[in-house]
Amino acid sequence: MLKQELRRAKSALGRRSVARSALARRVTLLLRSVDLRRADPLSEWGFERGTPVDRFYIERFLQEQREHVHGRVLEVKEDQYATASGASAVDVLDIDPANPLATVVGDLCDEVTLAAGTYDAAVVTQTLQYVPDPRAALRNLLVALRPQGRLLVTVPCLSRLAGEGDRWRWTARGFSDLVAAAGGAGDVRAVGNGAAARAFLLGAAAEELPRATLLTDDPEVPLLVTAVLHRA
Repeated sequence: MLKQELRRAKSALGRRSVARSALARRVTLLLRSVDLRRADPLSEWGFERGTPVDRFYIERFLQEQREHVHGRVLEVKEDQYATASGASAVDVLDIDPANPLATVVGDLCDEVTLAAGTYDAAVVTQTLQYVPDPRAALRNLLVALRPQGRLLVTVPCLSRLAGEGDRWRWTARGFSDLVAAAGGAGDVRAVGNGAAARAFLLGAAAEELPRATLLTDDPEVPLLVTAVLHRA
């Protein structure tokens, strides 16, 4: 009886392994065929198909760093991640006074927008590519932190453009240099890989990639850059 149970268990494991391998092959073939047959993307960002691929890495990063998100926290445009990550009070910054969610209205590049030493953390995802002076924006964010505060940032390395205001892309090395020039320091990493970047540019969703592929980081072909920063 025990031998039969073991054989059945091994058989089931084998079938699951084959199924996973088959799924990975199907996804790879799908992306290859789409890439060869069409110039236009499957969707604009991937929302229509599921979770945009870059959001997988942003949310993984914030989950890994949620210990830094507490107390009074700043986020841009809306409270998308701050409260969910552990903030007890959230200020929403926007340059647009028409945003009903904004509690702080002003230009991130203007040093008078944020008061010094105000926040325990700031969550700034996929924002700095839109500002005309990212060094000034980073400097102002760092100054707005309390002494033990942390700035959690993500910026694109590879991405389609999002309108005329979309200005910048960074490598991990380039962003590290920018952080140092802004008076900051911290842990800067490149995340994602070539398959994830390719899927994102095509407008595929994270759910259409094998999880093992998503969890692989290739610093030579990253999708975006993450950083946990503090004042130097």
